[in-house]
Amino acid sequence: MPLFEDHFISAHRGASGAFPENTFLAFEAAARAGVRSIETDLSLLADGSFAVFHDATLGRTVTGDAPIGSFDRASLAKLDAGAWRDAAFASTPVPALADLLSWQKETSIGLNLEIKCHHQDYRRHAAALTCALAEVDPEMTLISSFDAGCLAAIMPELPEFARALIAEETPDDWRDIADRLQLDGFHLNHENLTSDQVAAIHDGGLAVRCYTVNDAADVKKMRGYGVDLVMTDWPGKFIKFDNSFEQAEL
Repeated sequence: MPLFEDHFISAHRGASGAFPENTFLAFEAAARAGVRSIETDLSLLADGSFAVFHDATLGRTVTGDAPIGSFDRASLAKLDAGAWRDAAFASTPVPALADLLSWQKETSIGLNLEIKCHHQDYRRHAAALTCALAEVDPEMTLISSFDAGCLAAIMPELPEFARALIAEETPDDWRDIADRLQLDGFHLNHENLTSDQVAAIHDGGLAVRCYTVNDAADVKKMRGYGVDLVMTDWPGKFIKFDNSFEQAEL
């Protein structure tokens, strides 16, 4: 994954510290900050397309309580994903994956697509994702999920795309998991990570990327651990910090 190897700071759900998460407001702000990649979430819709949306149901970032999977691409336009954050962001739509992929072509920004298998219908997720990514450059796109079953279903359908398992803690059997799922790496909670774990995973030929790192001391700590990439809600702030840190090391 060359695009994910040449930078350290990645935007978590876009520039979500200052803008409503998983919206084009957040993605465009991250692009202006100079990010090379963005982590975002995908939820499968009723019509087999994907929404750029984190939760299984509305309620946190969009008013309502309906399952996100009950909507289709056309009905996403009726949802307001910005007002929860600030009245200034009202009427910000939930993006469709197809629109995000078109934006990727325009910006050449890498996408770490976290698949939310809300109902564990793995075959349907794999088939839908295969269709959605048919014309996408694998070198610009990384597939990740907390759900090993979902990654297992995706693996034979999209073998050219790198995959990462997300976990709160490093699994004891991480080597077996990586072999079984043919992983590129692990995406781990930085709060539960040790330098020895990073070294061991690297010795196994795998990448270690961390979420969600929003403190300068933790960014520096992860740098010291040798982590490959950190995801942050504040990409503009930490791109500047990381550049300064690199200059200080020279």
